Amino acid sequence: MVLHSPVHPPDWCARLAEQIRAEPHLELVALLQPPAHLRRRAGSQLLTLWNALERKLAARPKPADFAAYSDATKDLPVLPVGDTAAIDQLGLDVILDLSGAFGSDCHAGLAGHGCWFLDCVDQEPGYAGLAAIASDAPVTTISLFGRVADRDACAGIATASLNTKFIAARNELFMCEKAVPLIMRALRRTRHFGSPDRLDDLEFARPRPPKVPEFLNYLVHLGRTGSRRALNMVRERIGTRPGMFFLKSDECAWSDFKPAEAPAHVSDRNAYFADPFLWQKDGSLFCFFEEYDYRTARGHISVGKFRQGELTEIQPALRTDYHLSFPFLFPHAGELYMMPETSEQRRIEVWRCRDFPNRWERYTTALDGVVASDSTLNLIDGTWWLFTNISNDPFLDMNTELHIFRADGPGLTRLEPHAVNPVVMNAREARNAGRILEIDGKLYRPAQDNSHGFYGYGLRLMEIRHLSLDDYEETLARVIAPDFEPGIIGCHHLDIRAGRVIMDVRKAAGGIAGRTAAAKSVSPANEALLRSRGPTSVSHPWPVPVGNRSK
Repeated sequence: MVLHSPVHPPDWCARLAEQIRAEPHLELVALLQPPAHLRRRAGSQLLTLWNALERKLAARPKPADFAAYSDATKDLPVLPVGDTAAIDQLGLDVILDLSGAFGSDCHAGLAGHGCWFLDCVDQEPGYAGLAAIASDAPVTTISLFGRVADRDACAGIATASLNTKFIAARNELFMCEKAVPLIMRALRRTRHFGSPDRLDDLEFARPRPPKVPEFLNYLVHLGRTGSRRALNMVRERIGTRPGMFFLKSDECAWSDFKPAEAPAHVSDRNAYFADPFLWQKDGSLFCFFEEYDYRTARGHISVGKFRQGELTEIQPALRTDYHLSFPFLFPHAGELYMMPETSEQRRIEVWRCRDFPNRWERYTTALDGVVASDSTLNLIDGTWWLFTNISNDPFLDMNTELHIFRADGPGLTRLEPHAVNPVVMNAREARNAGRILEIDGKLYRPAQDNSHGFYGYGLRLMEIRHLSLDDYEETLARVIAPDFEPGIIGCHHLDIRAGRVIMDVRKAAGGIAGRTAAAKSVSPANEALLRSRGPTSVSHPWPVPVGNRSK
């Protein structure tokens, strides 16, 4: 590992070193130091001052546990990168260059898989984080490249897409922190498959200083986004429910579902409805969902019953003294279970129904100490699979990484992690957006598209092509963007059961509680327009929720 300061590296580098040492099949054997002329140098004076101000005000890194780092590295040799003879004696598989020199000063032939480096770690501060914002790209991309002895060009190894932070210094810090799981995933894949992945369409480009128009565009974006966030704080105080989610459903085939024409189900309190899951019981169709209270900034699980297309008899189903959402339901051995999102407790919880629909008892917990969200437990071809979104970074970002575990059943007493977790690193596709569905004999995972600087921007339907403990493959089957109705800024959850399709939809502001009747219908003036702008449909038969799909 090449570091400017092996004694006190950047916090994210220290966290990476700790994770490498903790991994059973990886070994950190030496720290390498670049020559003095490669130490970090300042860029333009204006950008340097601006970046320093942003770092001080909005991008302070979470301190690493340097006692643990020192313990993990205390017996390691610290060698100059130019000491090729000593480095050659180490028998390295990979050299990780985190100095910002992009592997240019390392002899790639000294490691079996070459010298790896990140395109987001530069000697010039602030360039990488600002570029994605100034270009108005929907996501920020970070990539891992490698230099090998027999090639002049850099080879792409891994890449990840992140939801952009609106402050450049904070975005750069976010990129560095998410580089840790990206590198760990690449190391696991290299060990498991015997060689690094080759992404031939990935081209290395060193971050460049922003031009004056780009920097001005960034300042405009910064002011606009900051103003919008301040306005939303005011809206929240006066009860206009900024970023309000509500539900839309219709009794129709999936291929005929048009969100713009579907009836809406909106809270008449200072709250919103999100994450709907349908369940059939005694001939009636129920909907479990998150009900978020703006006053307490906390959600609980509510349930309602459909009567003639209306969601009625809404009542609390599960309430705790911590936040609950995403009430994933699944049956097993004649009983009904719920796995709500409980990331605030840093664990996964499974609840068992004692009296349907609003009496539940905690059945078990798993992954204690782990920040996990939007988890689903699926019985596929006789095997239980846990799909969950995990955060290991100080930002508590749960939108970028999809992790899979093989489980022994609803008790979750034994969880075997996938060999190459996280199996997906992409803010546009990683986070679960509902239960896994079976459509025409194929499995589809609804996924959130967290991009454009928003949480819950859109939906993607991912077809699962291969699932095992050794590998995972999925491909994009359909995209649902928030362009089907005026005033909509997002949609991030989907479920289908018993002839009904339901999703949640997000508005910039939901209006004063109790004055939302207009949101439940489409005005005649807009009806023809909305019909003409209906979403692209797909010719699939009915999706079937996965629950007891076995050979």
